[in-house]
Amino acid sequence: MKIKVLGTQSPYYTLGHACPGFLVSGGSGKIMLDCGSGSHGRLDLPGELNGLSVILSHLHRDHYNDIYNLQYASTVFHRQGRLKQPIDIYMPATPEAIAEDIMGESNSYARYFTYDGTAKLDIGGFMLSFFRTDHTAETYAVRLTDGSRSLVYTADTSYSCADRLISFAEGADLLICESSLLTEHGFPEICAHLTAAQAGRIASAAGVKSLLLTHLWPEEDPEKYKAEAAKLFPDVQTAYEGQVIIIE
Repeated sequence: MKIKVLGTQSPYYTLGHACPGFLVSGGSGKIMLDCGSGSHGRLDLPGELNGLSVILSHLHRDHYNDIYNLQYASTVFHRQGRLKQPIDIYMPATPEAIAEDIMGESNSYARYFTYDGTAKLDIGGFMLSFFRTDHTAETYAVRLTDGSRSLVYTADTSYSCADRLISFAEGADLLICESSLLTEHGFPEICAHLTAAQAGRIASAAGVKSLLLTHLWPEEDPEKYKAEAAKLFPDVQTAYEGQVIIIE
C-alpha cells in the first residue's frame, strides 16, 4: 500500500503546500482521500486520473475545492482519448447545495455517489468503511484495508468522539490524523478540531503502528506538532507535500 501526500495545510494553501489530500494506491486501486485547494497539483495527470476514485470526507472548501479542477481535467483528457473511464467521486449528501453543485458540473467525465456511516465500499480491492466524526458539517473518517494492511484517515473531528474514533482506528498500520491545534494556545479540550496531543493520545489508545499528523495551521512550525504528539505516541511524523509512505 502506497500513500502519496498531496496536501497538509488548512484553511488555506501557501507556496509549496496545499490543503488536505492523500493518494492511496495498491493492486488495482487508486483512491484520493480529500481534494483540498492545491492538492491536485501533485497528481501525475492524466495517468493518475485513470481508475481514480475520490473520497470527499466532508464538504468544507479546504477539503473539496480542487474537485472542480479534476472534473474539468477529466472531460478534457476524455475528449483527447487519454482518459478511458470516468473518475468516481464519493461525498456526503449534505450540505445539499454543495453536493448538488459538484454533481451538476457539466464539464466533467465522472460518476457520483453519496455515502454515510453505514457504507461499505470495495474499490479496486480496497475495502472502505466509514465513521461519522463530530464536526461542524457532515464529516466521515475512513478506514481503508487491502486485507492485510490498513490505514485510517480521521478527516476533521472534535475530541468529543475520541472513544468511538479510537475503536474505529484500532490496530491500524497508519493513522493519518488531523492535528490543527497546539495546546500552547489554550484551546478548550472540546472544540471543532484536535490538538497534536489529542492526536497522540488517540493513536496510543488505538494501538496503531504509526501516526501521521496533517491539517496544520500554515503559520506554525510543523515540528511543534510532532514534538507535542511525540510525548504521547513515539512513532509520529508530520506530513509534508510529496512525501511517500509504503505500508509493507
